[in-house]
Amino acid sequence: MTEPGPPPDSLSHSRPARPDEARIWLAAQQGATDLAPAICTATLPLPGCEPGAVIAALVQGVLARPELTRRYHFDARGALRVALAPRGPDLWLRALRTAPEAEAAIAAVAAEPWDLARGAPLRFMLALAPEAAALALIRHPIAADLPESAALLAALAPQAQTEPATDLARIEAIILNTFRAALEAPQMTAACDFFDLGGHSLVATRVIGQLAAEHGLELRFADIFTHPTAAALAPLARSAPPQPAPVEIRRSAPDPVDRAPLSLAQQSLWKIHAALGYGPAFNIPFVLRFLDPVDETVFAAAVRDLLERHPALRSRFRPEGDTVLQETVPMAEVDRLDWFRASGPVIDATPVLAAEAGHVFDLAQELPLRLRFLRTIEGQILSFLFHHVVLDEWSVNLMMAELARAYAARAAGQAPDWAGPVAPFHAFARAQARAGIDARALEHWVTALRDAPPPQPIRAPGAAPRSAAPEDAAPEDAAPEDATAGGWCEIAVPPAVCAGLHALAKTCSASLFHTVYAAISVALQRLAGLEALTIGTSAAGRTDPAWFDTIGYFTTVTAHCLRAPGDATPRALITAVRDQITASMPHSEIPIDLVEAALSGGTAPLDAHMFEVFIQIHAQNRLNGALPGPQGPIRFRQVDPDKAGSVLGLQFEVVEDVIEGDRGLRVMMSYRHAHYDAADVAALVAAVGRSFAAFARAGAADRPLDALLP
Repeated sequence: MTEPGPPPDSLSHSRPARPDEARIWLAAQQGATDLAPAICTATLPLPGCEPGAVIAALVQGVLARPELTRRYHFDARGALRVALAPRGPDLWLRALRTAPEAEAAIAAVAAEPWDLARGAPLRFMLALAPEAAALALIRHPIAADLPESAALLAALAPQAQTEPATDLARIEAIILNTFRAALEAPQMTAACDFFDLGGHSLVATRVIGQLAAEHGLELRFADIFTHPTAAALAPLARSAPPQPAPVEIRRSAPDPVDRAPLSLAQQSLWKIHAALGYGPAFNIPFVLRFLDPVDETVFAAAVRDLLERHPALRSRFRPEGDTVLQETVPMAEVDRLDWFRASGPVIDATPVLAAEAGHVFDLAQELPLRLRFLRTIEGQILSFLFHHVVLDEWSVNLMMAELARAYAARAAGQAPDWAGPVAPFHAFARAQARAGIDARALEHWVTALRDAPPPQPIRAPGAAPRSAAPEDAAPEDAAPEDATAGGWCEIAVPPAVCAGLHALAKTCSASLFHTVYAAISVALQRLAGLEALTIGTSAAGRTDPAWFDTIGYFTTVTAHCLRAPGDATPRALITAVRDQITASMPHSEIPIDLVEAALSGGTAPLDAHMFEVFIQIHAQNRLNGALPGPQGPIRFRQVDPDKAGSVLGLQFEVVEDVIEGDRGLRVMMSYRHAHYDAADVAALVAAVGRSFAAFARAGAADRPLDALLP
């Protein structure tokens, strides 16, 4: 083995460790037993290949790439950093009596303890036998971001010949490493199920995009659902088509005003926002309860860092002729605006949170966010209010992850050290405006929904005529013409039912969302005696990896039509849901209002949709988590808002929580008072609960609905 070289403090260059590196480092320090190294082996043809020449080429190649021999250490402030400097490879030499001994020798070197503070995350081993030689690359999981092993060996030792049989293993390793990074699961193996470790449609979108952009591998969305392990997916991977040119990333200084048109998704939302009188219907009122004391000043500084990094969060929206333009607010002006308030004396938070949730943004003048801390007898609460036009669910999870990083840095008296700039949302909006509407994508939706049944309230066939009972009426302070006035309730999902739904999803090679979607649809169709139901849902609206780390509003509303006859089985319905949604993902950039206009000849009302029911899932909810504080984790939990209205007639929000390792499922149902009274709500809650319980039973997958739900 070569000498490890000088200690990290003597190295000339370093960078901050990424969150995935920090997690793996900590797991290694704690003696985790599931951080198995990956091994890639190549042969050296003998005679004709001089081992000395191989070593010389390897040394020169590694010296030119300091990331291959990086070291990890903590700086004076306790932040994990990666030290970089040119140095030779961590090379192990073994002389063998016979070639078959190579496999055991390589395994023995891989099993040697790793000291990532002094040793590189890559080990090279040259095994020499009289009749053969082998060169092995042994990779610690912390090096998952580096080029895949076979390509590295080919670049560093061109004389070596990777075994043809290892090409499938190479692809498997690429998929596995991409899974590990996307799921934050360094312990994942090639046999682990993507969905068992928290995978869902948004993560699958990211994985597919990264495999295409970074490794030239193409997988279909349906492939991940039907073959959810790296080992099973590897044979399905194909060569991806060439990727588009890099997107615009601006690094201008000083901070200029950047103007852009609205994206298609923003235009769709803005039409309804205008039709509803520019009220609070599109507010997103997050509320966080802190279980440990949080430094409110540090929190504000961390949010300011996000505003600087993601200009879309500090956009104003100004009319210009028949259009609306979004423009960034310079940071100097941000600091003069009233968007953050610290807590004062202990108060009753309920009326304040209600007032904040109902705040009417003047988006031409204000920032599209408001933060207010409150102090109650139970501790600190944060009203974390955003306008939907700048934030979608994918962006919320990005924001919370970056907020934790920024908070840790500010608590240590530093600015966050980001890995690099991200493509701004305004660049996406400009690129979309230049490209125009994809006619083929629009035609996909028109064809799929041409015969979809029209929307109608989901009421039992024998229900009494709709009456506005006092307890169903809109709040006294609501405007009489407010058609969105409504309420909400939670549909309980017991742990056993939650586990049964997860098991059914796995049995049917589908996601939890597909399964819950099918169960809710069945409940509503059987309750109302419908032959088919058109259901709205949300789509990520971004399949290009260039925008995966961008915060903004990409989400589009789409719709699908589902039929649930009595002789159908849960498996058949779940498969139909899965296949409809996955087939439509490449066309998800088209918002529903454009489809409705095409189907109606432009006569569809702006404040109504072709569906009454909307179902969406909030998976891997990062609004339950912790901030890294100087004295330990600062835990927080989301408080469900007291909703007073619903833009849609009947909306189901399925929340998949993972809190301290425990998986849970909550379903919130929002409804319009104009469509549903108390009796309707009770019937809906009961019907959905029965459907969930029936789908969760053992052996339910292949039983007819008439037998499951008589």
